[in-house]
Amino acid sequence: MSGRVVVVTGATAGIGRACVRAFAARGDSVALLARGEAGLAGANHAEEVPHLLQPGWHDLMPLTSLAEGKPSRATLGEVPLLVVRDGDRVHVLADRCAHLSGPLSAGELADGCVTCPWHGSTFRLTDGSVARGPATAPQPAFETRIRGGLVQACLPGAG
Repeated sequence: MSGRVVVVTGATAGIGRACVRAFAARGDSVALLARGEAGLAGANHAEEVPHLLQPGWHDLMPLTSLAEGKPSRATLGEVPLLVVRDGDRVHVLADRCAHLSGPLSAGELADGCVTCPWHGSTFRLTDGSVARGPATAPQPAFETRIRGGLVQACLPGAG
């Protein structure tokens, strides 16, 4: 008897039930989570972002290169970014979704949020907080400012 705890996630019903039976036959405790429930204990795929950046303010792009209310993509070192102009404010989030690394810059913007095109996780542009899962971890959100016509970004806790 193994005695491990096994969690089966994201499988179709037939495959999931077969996995549960196989592990249970070995003496494992098994939980079968339906699609969407797996995010309750999911990984944070944006967790490494602060460790990939130098602290401080970084130039991203000229403000004039950003279209109003449209997602843009930029890169800061190794980190892809979602950049959105909102009047004279600019919002910057890490572009890879915290849920499964989907490209937020390819997502839809609505009501001050961005929705990941892969699984529908929705994040607030102002602070990266989760408006709707399956993501459970917030999206890294950058402070921004405009200096000399350039958008600058700083990630609190970077480095």
